[in-house]
Amino acid sequence: MTAETPEMESASGGGVFGQILSRYVDEFYLLFRLVFAFLVALHGAQKAFLLWGFPADHSLGALVDIAGWVEFISAFLIALGIFTRLGAGALCVTMVVAYFRVHADNGVWPHIFPEGGYGANGGEVAILWFVIAGIIGVLGSRKYGIERLVFKKEIF
Repeated sequence: MTAETPEMESASGGGVFGQILSRYVDEFYLLFRLVFAFLVALHGAQKAFLLWGFPADHSLGALVDIAGWVEFISAFLIALGIFTRLGAGALCVTMVVAYFRVHADNGVWPHIFPEGGYGANGGEVAILWFVIAGIIGVLGSRKYGIERLVFKKEIF
């Protein structure tokens, strides 16, 4: 998304660096989506497929399995730009549930390292992912997405 008039461009205060990079906003957003989706997919795969030391005998039962699959599928939707807003919305709901069911009892301040280590964290990842998924949900896939390529618009 670039400035539409020279007045708007100079008023943005981006300087030379900002003026050069503003031409590539859609490409930066695609990179942002892909990196975020990759991290979410890894996190979801860890839960869904019990990888990288994730315990099979966790206390949350099927809730964590569902969260893993939602994260895994949402990551692919976001990365590919297919029903991007739907995937981001599902991820937002999952992060709200994750925060209040798993992390909220560990204290109000998510940045404080809790007793019990990282497994008892305050939910800063859930909060951050909620915000990022919310932004992606608002913006959709923008210029680069399979849904836009096939249907010439975003359906969801």
